[in-house]
Amino acid sequence: MPYTSQFAIINKIKNIVRKTGRLLKNEATSGISEAIARKIQKSACDVMRNPDRQQLTPPYMVIAEQLQSQDPIIFRAAVFYLSAIAVNESQTTDNIVEILNKCIEKSNIGKEQLEYVKMKVAEIRRTTTSKSGS
Repeated sequence: MPYTSQFAIINKIKNIVRKTGRLLKNEATSGISEAIARKIQKSACDVMRNPDRQQLTPPYMVIAEQLQSQDPIIFRAAVFYLSAIAVNESQTTDNIVEILNKCIEKSNIGKEQLEYVKMKVAEIRRTTTSKSGS
């Protein structure tokens, strides 16, 4: 092997070690021990498995916040997705219809948006009554 290619291999190994960090770190210099890392991972797992998820914000409420947007595309998308959720998830229908009715009562939305919201509320009512009537 030529002399320069031997050093090229050594330089590549040095670069790999430099990019990945030290190979032989002791726990005192790493900042976190294995035991602490296991405790953090276990507590994160416990939080994710928590059966008490009633206190979390329902996803449709996050979408409902977009009704405050002045951008007509975002507003229409929020109304569209809220109406789709209301039609497909019967336990959320009343809350979503109430949110959309409050949106209709607002005076700062445009006429086109107002008509779109009214159309979607009528569609929700028509679809949910036909499901309950079947």
